[in-house]
Amino acid sequence: MTGAPGRRWPLHPQPGVGESLSSWLSRLAALYSMSVVQLLENTAGPASALARRAFDDDLDWDPPAELLHALAERTGTALGDLRMMTIAGWVPWLADTLDPDYGPEAFHTYARQDSVLLRQGEAGINVVDRWRPWIPVHRGRRTVGRLCPVCTTDPSRGTPLTATLPLMLSCPEHRCRLEDGSTVALAPALDRPLPHRTAPEHVLDLDRLTQEGLATGTVTLPRRTVHLGVWLRLLRTLLDEISISTSRVRQHSVAALDLIWTTAGLPPRAGLKVWRPYEKLDPERQEAMLEATACALNLIQTGTILARGTLGPLLTSLPYQPVDAGTPPHQPARDLHQQPSTPQVDMEAALNDVFEAAKTDQATAQWILQCLTWRLRSPKSFEREREELINVCGIPAKFLPEAHEWDFSRPGPFGPL
Repeated sequence: MTGAPGRRWPLHPQPGVGESLSSWLSRLAALYSMSVVQLLENTAGPASALARRAFDDDLDWDPPAELLHALAERTGTALGDLRMMTIAGWVPWLADTLDPDYGPEAFHTYARQDSVLLRQGEAGINVVDRWRPWIPVHRGRRTVGRLCPVCTTDPSRGTPLTATLPLMLSCPEHRCRLEDGSTVALAPALDRPLPHRTAPEHVLDLDRLTQEGLATGTVTLPRRTVHLGVWLRLLRTLLDEISISTSRVRQHSVAALDLIWTTAGLPPRAGLKVWRPYEKLDPERQEAMLEATACALNLIQTGTILARGTLGPLLTSLPYQPVDAGTPPHQPARDLHQQPSTPQVDMEAALNDVFEAAKTDQATAQWILQCLTWRLRSPKSFEREREELINVCGIPAKFLPEAHEWDFSRPGPFGPL
């Protein structure tokens, strides 16, 4: 295997859906019996010089662009797809910025600018120092995180990028709770069965929405489809609202919050005495907060509690709204002297049309004359009918032959009888 620029690696399976960069590189390195650092330092061309530092800084965070370009050349994976295998690739959807020094402003914009359960502004103000959504300020070394025990049995899946982010509690595909990654990894070595707990339906409903957003970039809510960035901010806002002390909200909000925690079967605020942002809570409290959020979403969608915030209507279907029938198309006013349509009236109208046509068409005029005279044998009677057509009906005389020009032996207009 060579590190020449542009040369494809012989074996380069494509990354799994949602897989992290470090997980994918670990699978690639294992094919060549190398470590990730060895693979990158020996085969990534000029970018090899950046491999060690990128590995130490966490490949899943924000690796150098040169290293991603080298990987794209050697694996045929699109550069944009590689970028989305890192946390930095999800800015600004996951977070507006990864710089925690914008903490106070970023927290207000992300979690308090809008509202879901509470009325806008009801949550009040909490002072935060350095902060970023979903990710602790002090990252340290990335841990295994929480994993689906069933997904880990498929070696082609790898580890999701979101495994270490407190975004989900379950795997909607296998309908089970996510488990501690270390416990899942050790189970086969200790000859123990993989942990497996069935996830409740309200948790699966919440996680299906998050999973849809991560996979497609949009989330289908009852009212309308929203961008993933909107959904993550809505979810983080709801997590913040259920962590707020009931002493600072209105009475109807107190009742809603109490019902949420009672339904979840957990102590109010997951036992939190002093407010802290979700990202600073321990994993057990984060899990409890997500569980209560799933209950809140279910209670909102079933109409048990009312979401009074600016984003609350997105979680419920649009109520029935009758549509006005509108103004009917304009109908021309009917002449009050006009006779209603009947067979007799229709026949008279048709006859009038024929007589009008006879004023300009000689064949029609002679056809009318024939209809009126075909039984007559007297020239005098014939002339009387002819004069009637000329003087009364207005048919030109030149269209109507005189008696001496008429063949009285011709059959009637409908053939011989």
